[in-house]
Amino acid sequence: MAVYEHPLHERARLLLRLESVFAQLQQEVADTGNLRGALRAYNELLDFCGRPELRFDLILELERIAQSLAVWAQSPEAAEDPLRAWQFRIDRQLKALRECREPFGQRLRHQEILQLARGRMGVAGGLADCDLPVLAFWNQQSLERVKDLLRDWRESLEMLWESVSLILTLLRDSCAWSRVEAPEGRYGAPLDARRPPSLIRLELPSHADYYPKVSGGIHRFHIQWLPWLDQGAARAIESTIEFRLGLSAL
Repeated sequence: MAVYEHPLHERARLLLRLESVFAQLQQEVADTGNLRGALRAYNELLDFCGRPELRFDLILELERIAQSLAVWAQSPEAAEDPLRAWQFRIDRQLKALRECREPFGQRLRHQEILQLARGRMGVAGGLADCDLPVLAFWNQQSLERVKDLLRDWRESLEMLWESVSLILTLLRDSCAWSRVEAPEGRYGAPLDARRPPSLIRLELPSHADYYPKVSGGIHRFHIQWLPWLDQGAARAIESTIEFRLGLSAL
């Protein structure tokens, strides 16, 4: 099953971007010890960590979700045990975020290899060993030693990753799903501006040779399905497309 996601506010977009960089580290770097790839990814994370409002945004989002769950808990149809489990995880993460005074990524800012690589990332081939002797050194170390270095870097951002993962899991798990049709490859619908969803999710067969272009805000969203082409600009599909639509309830 192919899955596409689209954020409907900037905090959700920030979370998805952070998740994509963490996923790159997990899939391409941590398993292979690809230090060159890690340098680019960790410098991207440091860019996120340089935003003074990042911690505050995470706290606000967790507080917003906690308030929504508290309202749900008043419903007689609410599953009490799962709600309590989620509320416990949110409270624990909020406590950790509020008590930790060290800025995200602070330990990484003192890593010389990261800072040297940062100045070379805008140059084509700038991360070659000949331009970064310290990178040449690490590329000749044992795989286990490189993995230990990357593991230490990853642990320094564990609180950030846990916060992002928790919020996105809650948003995804709260999605209400329906099967819909897009006549002539287009679909649009209004949203409840009083309780707008944070996230749109789309599911379709993995063999489908088309993809969605999604736009929207708190009032309305629109989807246009486009075929994949190996050359030239894609034109809108003119046939009816069936897919599953999920809107987060948080």
